[in-house]
Amino acid sequence: MPGLQDEATRAVERLRALGTDLAAIEAKSAVGGMPGSVLETLSAFANTEGGLLLLGVNESAGFEVVGVDAPKLAADLASQAADMLEPSVRPEIDIVEIDGRPVVAARVEELPSDRKPCYLRRRGMDNGSYKRTHDGDRRLTSYEVHVLVASHGQPDDDRAVVQDATMDDLDGRLVDALIARLRETRGQVFADGDPQDVLEILGVVTAVDGVLRPTLSGLMALGTYPQRYFPQLNVTFVVYPTTSGEPLASGTRVLDNQRIDGPIPLMVSDSMSALRRNMKRRSVVAGVGREDIWEYPEEAVRELVTNALVHRDYHPMAQGTQVRVELFPDRLVISNPGGLHGPVPRDDLLAEPVSSSRNGLLARLLEDVAIPGTDQRVCENRATGLIATATALRRAGMQPPELEDRVREFRAVVFNHGLLDDAALSWLAQVDTSGLNDQQRLGLAFAWRTGSITNQQYRTVTGVDALTATRELVAIAAKGLISKTSDRRWAKWHIETTAGRTGAAPRQEPLDLRRSERRAESRRKSEIIRQLATGPKTAAELRDALGFRSTEGARRWLRKLEAVGEVRPTEASRKSVHNKWELVPTTVTEETYEDHE
Repeated sequence: MPGLQDEATRAVERLRALGTDLAAIEAKSAVGGMPGSVLETLSAFANTEGGLLLLGVNESAGFEVVGVDAPKLAADLASQAADMLEPSVRPEIDIVEIDGRPVVAARVEELPSDRKPCYLRRRGMDNGSYKRTHDGDRRLTSYEVHVLVASHGQPDDDRAVVQDATMDDLDGRLVDALIARLRETRGQVFADGDPQDVLEILGVVTAVDGVLRPTLSGLMALGTYPQRYFPQLNVTFVVYPTTSGEPLASGTRVLDNQRIDGPIPLMVSDSMSALRRNMKRRSVVAGVGREDIWEYPEEAVRELVTNALVHRDYHPMAQGTQVRVELFPDRLVISNPGGLHGPVPRDDLLAEPVSSSRNGLLARLLEDVAIPGTDQRVCENRATGLIATATALRRAGMQPPELEDRVREFRAVVFNHGLLDDAALSWLAQVDTSGLNDQQRLGLAFAWRTGSITNQQYRTVTGVDALTATRELVAIAAKGLISKTSDRRWAKWHIETTAGRTGAAPRQEPLDLRRSERRAESRRKSEIIRQLATGPKTAAELRDALGFRSTEGARRWLRKLEAVGEVRPTEASRKSVHNKWELVPTTVTEETYEDHE
């Protein structure tokens, strides 16, 4: 199993290529000893999505490896992580070799939701909790600390009584429709109950000093105009003319800007109407003809808007923040205050039914409330909404939504291009996909656009099960198109190509570049096979003979050849000091590689 050596080597390559620290990778020089900001980085990694810390790599010098006392740094790091953070963090720490010099590598895993936030003990929770941004650490705000602490249990903000509201603030038509449905579907308790008693049982109203007053859930689900009491508990809908959100040269800032008020069922309906007014229609082949469909599948968009309204944070600290629906020329972004709530694995949201509702009462109530003008309930409350979203997008040939948990807010981003649009098909035509099925081509196109793909993402994109996803990803890797960075649960497979991605147009000379890459790869493989043809060699011997920058560089090539059955280790453990690499008897020859070109 590849360890921190492989991960650290790849990380340094990425840092040098991009010229900056990344959200999941932090490099620090540590020439003078343990940097004072290390604890902030450990806290930030533990509170967000985890990450890799490298001590002995100087960012200001182009991520050059510098000389450090690696054994002492490793010991100090383990001690400080355990003693100076609350809760303690125990990263996987190792001393690795990069450019022939020692570097301390530490893999920090994200903490479970019921243990966040991780903070510096000497500063306390409010002042010593951090989160990771794209290239650094930022102290959590008081609200963000609240969001993490609230995930330890079940919030009851949706049960709060709206003190000045009365029964007259409830929409009689919505109430009557709800009670009628309950009497038809929920048995004797609701069949014979007095309507006001039913509303109390459901938590729509609560008696306060003998007066029935709506709860926040009751008002948001069945109210005539909840914004009378909560002006910002609504939806803002904005259409931008540019992908960056910047104004046009003419000064036009937005193409449509609407405030959407009312109870949640009406806000869902009106949000969909606003989107239809601004969405484009595109043609797709359907049987022997063509069919016009919306730019974004309605089922997918409705689920995302509903999800944002039902699972947003209703705590008083968040009641001044709206749900935002933003339409750009290339994407749709739906945001709601409050990050992902509870012990929900982020990567499983689009592949498995997982649920931890922040607003349990509201979600349960909306199971029986219909969207105006339809027979469709606002939500099923069965943890299948995001799976339905991914399925609808897959049927439309589009990639699943990108879900971003930013602690203070949760965002869903849907791009309007097809996974196999002209740009993706052009790129796929430049790489060797022979032997891959349609599912693998879809997964590869997704990895090209985003730079990487996980097992969960592959399942979402293709609809296959976990075992099939693993098998098909391994097969793609065997062709040298992707490579795995670790064997952890959330391991990623990174694209192995220099072609453009994230939807950019293919380069003008992509075929020549790809052919040049294949030739260079074939030459390197031929050199390794020529060396091993004279007898087994260690990775260090191949490093010296062929001029690799490091022993790990030689090992990466050997693992590529091993993945396709061309070489094999002589020892059971590849890390054994006695291990050497030898040719498999059926290995292709140097001439075979040259003929292939």
